[in-house]
Amino acid sequence: MGKAKTFRERVHEAREHVAMLSPDEARQLIDVGGVLLIDVGEEWQLRERGTIPGARNITRGELEIRADTEQERRDPALQDRQQKIILTCGGGGKATLSASALLEMGFTHVSVIRGGCRGWQRAGYPLEPYPAPISGVYPLSDEERTAVRAGMDAARRGDFASEID
Repeated sequence: MGKAKTFRERVHEAREHVAMLSPDEARQLIDVGGVLLIDVGEEWQLRERGTIPGARNITRGELEIRADTEQERRDPALQDRQQKIILTCGGGGKATLSASALLEMGFTHVSVIRGGCRGWQRAGYPLEPYPAPISGVYPLSDEERTAVRAGMDAARRGDFASEID
């Protein structure tokens, strides 16, 4: 067996056969639609940094299992080997290794955002919090939370007069 490879060496080798997209190129493809965008970072990483709007989180450790057509935990969204997939992560390294694995599994249109989520942000595009807020639901301000708690406390104490007497 040859010399052991570092993470960076493995990523560098994988880049030789993985399509790399600039954040601008990725944004154009995402805007057109028909692309599956996956962030392969760990959930704690997404909670810390956020992710690209519309990205699904499938960790690098789960991606190959979810993409396998014979695994019980296969993901129906990953069964079409011809679909367009864009991968990202914090800086692009894990996404590049994940893309290499998907190519080995027969996927034909897999690419990676150069620089990952950091590159996306440097290009001026926003990240959204993870998990993404439910559409139409906005977090309460501190004052609103205090008012809700006060109302709940008053209701428990029976401080509200009944409107039906």
